[in-house]
Amino acid sequence: MMSAMDPPLQERVYLGLKADYLAGQFVPGKRIDIQDLANRHHSSKTPVREAAFILVGEGLFTHHSDGGFLVPILEPNELIELLAWHLQLLMTTLSNLKETTLRRALQQYSTLSEQPSSVSTAVRATEIFSSLAEATGNRQASFEVRRLNERLHYSRISEAAKPALAEKELAILASMEVANFRKATRRRIEAYHARKIANQWKIIQDSAEH
Repeated sequence: MMSAMDPPLQERVYLGLKADYLAGQFVPGKRIDIQDLANRHHSSKTPVREAAFILVGEGLFTHHSDGGFLVPILEPNELIELLAWHLQLLMTTLSNLKETTLRRALQQYSTLSEQPSSVSTAVRATEIFSSLAEATGNRQASFEVRRLNERLHYSRISEAAKPALAEKELAILASMEVANFRKATRRRIEAYHARKIANQWKIIQDSAEH
């Protein structure tokens, strides 16, 4: 919730921090300088702190041990749970969409960007999955899917070491060249999440061996 201070300023700073977050401006695990953010968003420290507390509530920031805030580095076990929950939400979403609606929701994402970056591919993933929830017309579904995508945002940035390959993987999810588009989309989304979860299990296993 917004504080009792100037609502327009509070909302502007909050939206600015959210935009910074999605633009990959922060380094996970590194303490965020509140004064730098205040300078960037032309405000005092107080609105920045208030906005940062909201982002803590959304799971995007957490508290730093020395005070202040940071973007958390998600552990493999937490990522596995988030990915599994993300998949369940999407499967429920897909069960409520007709094929024609599904095609309209994904058609704009079936082509590749000319110069993808790790951040742009992470944003594209959010847009693809959010478009599915929005196509249901259920505002709560849209809210939950988008919020979960935001929590996964920095893990997707770190995974996209080769943006062109990450972009191609996402384009496959929305490829129109298939007969039973609805069934194929379900399989593709399941396979996408299975790969991501398997990668996290590998990290856990490699860590245990060392």
